Amino acid sequence: PPHKGHLYNSRIGIKNLKINKLFWLLTKKNPFKGKPLFSINERIRRCKKIIRNNKKIKIIYLDDKLKSSKVIKAVLYLKKKYKQKI
Repeated sequence: PPHKGHLYNSRIGIKNLKINKLFWLLTKKNPFKGKPLFSINERIRRCKKIIRNNKKIKIIYLDDKLKSSKVIKAVLYLKKKYKQKI
């Protein structure tokens, strides 16, 4: 579940790396853990709540679109989608 540590690390990264947008990539399930504590919809809701005052953090969920929860597929998708902005 999202927590203040995620937000703290995100803010530090945004500040120190001087980036305009940081993505929180949610997946249905961590491949190294058992059943998730919360549903994906609940985790998205909680993420939106915790970042509500930070416009530089964007929550994305691509598992259904990519038919995979592998991070490399998401990175390649985002790289292609935001090619002009990189």
